[in-house]
Amino acid sequence: MPAGGLPGTHATPGISGISGDRYDPPRSPFGWPCLAFVLGTGLLLNLPVGWRRASGLVAASGLTHAVRMTALEALLMVGLSGLLLGLAALLGRGVLRLFGVAVIGIGAAAAWFMWQHQVVIGLGTVLAALTIDHDLTRELFEPRLMLWCLVVGLLPALAWFRVAPASWWRGPLRCRRLGAWLAWIALSALLMAGARLALATAAERAPHGSGPVNAPHAASPAGIAAHAYLPSNWLAGVGAVLAQRWRQHRDGQQLLDPAAQHRHLPQVPLDDRVVVLVIGESTRHDRMGLLGHDRDTTPALARERDLAAFAGRACDTSTQLSLACMFVRPQAVVAGSDGAPDRITERDVFSVFRSLGFRIELYALQGEAGFYGRVGADEMKLREMILAEPANAGRPVHDVLLVDQLQAALRRHDERRSHQPLLVVLHTKGSHFHYAQRYPAGQAVWTPDCSDPDDRCDDAALLNAYDNSVRQVDTVLQGVRDAVRDRRAWVAYSADHGESVGGGMHFHATPKAVAPPEQFKVPMLFWASPRWLDHPLLARAHARLMARARRDPPDLHGHHELYATLLGCLGVRSPDGGIDPARDLCAGP
Repeated sequence: MPAGGLPGTHATPGISGISGDRYDPPRSPFGWPCLAFVLGTGLLLNLPVGWRRASGLVAASGLTHAVRMTALEALLMVGLSGLLLGLAALLGRGVLRLFGVAVIGIGAAAAWFMWQHQVVIGLGTVLAALTIDHDLTRELFEPRLMLWCLVVGLLPALAWFRVAPASWWRGPLRCRRLGAWLAWIALSALLMAGARLALATAAERAPHGSGPVNAPHAASPAGIAAHAYLPSNWLAGVGAVLAQRWRQHRDGQQLLDPAAQHRHLPQVPLDDRVVVLVIGESTRHDRMGLLGHDRDTTPALARERDLAAFAGRACDTSTQLSLACMFVRPQAVVAGSDGAPDRITERDVFSVFRSLGFRIELYALQGEAGFYGRVGADEMKLREMILAEPANAGRPVHDVLLVDQLQAALRRHDERRSHQPLLVVLHTKGSHFHYAQRYPAGQAVWTPDCSDPDDRCDDAALLNAYDNSVRQVDTVLQGVRDAVRDRRAWVAYSADHGESVGGGMHFHATPKAVAPPEQFKVPMLFWASPRWLDHPLLARAHARLMARARRDPPDLHGHHELYATLLGCLGVRSPDGGIDPARDLCAGP
């Protein structure tokens, strides 16, 4: 076929001015192959998950809102598929063919798992697929799946490979073809932008929900849709994997690895051990009844046996900076000069957990991608991915969602029938402003509680809402403990920093050289299950931890001891200085 020819066109030889080339009438990119591709990948493959999400929205917010949100999510995905198609077309027919085959083929396989197993495609599933995880790939030999991939994946992919439009730059009508593709891209982008704006407006007007979508740290409705539907979910997962690998490569070159620099020797068998690390947000220790507050903000914690509670001190006053320093050895933190942030020279404690054979899973309702990448989790779900699960459609963004994720992680761990130790990291929203959005409205104990984020509330209303959020932290931590109570489990909790509340204001992240003391006040809580304490060495270590919590004054201990304590309370020792016994709260004679 001469240059410029397109499938399905007829040559007209000898037309003046064409110099003997065949004349091909221009094929608009709006022809049936492109429309079929967009509707198939952006709409048809998403029908099962769309139906489940719509069902959840009906239960949460009513039929009208559910129909509106589902339709807008469908338009968003159709627009995205069209935009990706147009951008690929600009790179030539070869790229367009390969892109289409990948999107159709991978989308068909992903749609099966989303439909049959309610899998949310993201970083964790992409990592599992790339590492040929047995639990994810064993279904590949199921006859129904093979038939599905043949009919829904392979045959459409082959058809697309045959009928994909030709390169726009070949032939005499290249300018017209380019203009058509640019128009296609512009229309797709406008459809996406309109759907995104309409989604935000519809979510804000929902009869029930988690509050205004423009509140600080609110989950984006478009972001939730992007993690719920094809093809954006698996493309985002691939992007996250590549970013994680790049960060790990970069950090591996720049940071010392304590797991490689020192020996870490467990003194007890680690088989079947479960460690849950809960990272709080903006929760102050002096607002906890357990640690001296005159309000009963922590009734469940106060009833708990085998709980060690410390009124600790944060290493910094903002989430990002605290996450960088609270899980590394103190000698790895080089103080910044002239107000510059501290510099970190070593990798964090999660590197040692991996070297000890732990499987690490991370579930977060926040967006600290840099920290999450450093954890190097085997399975990871962030806020939008969690909310994209059909069972969570329409649910408010409360930390109890993380308890559900923990329970699901434990079930999967049991199904693997592995004795591998497990570390689960939960990053909560905690007591981050807007405080009233951290707990269900019907569970406000102290009122009025400053429920409108646009109002300037007085101190009493702000503190009422803040204390209600602390009580919700108590509820979530009870759910975490109950989930692992019958296992060999140890739960650690620490907030990242405190919060200034007063004068009708709320804030943190003040430069730590001049920050007020309340921004450093963080609770540090440690609990051991009965089966954990069955081992005499671990029981003695936890007894020392509890004794120290009872006798030591507030603010004596803090984040600078978390690294050694997380390992020391697990019964891990380092004969060559990797763990400082003086900073291990479980250490002692």
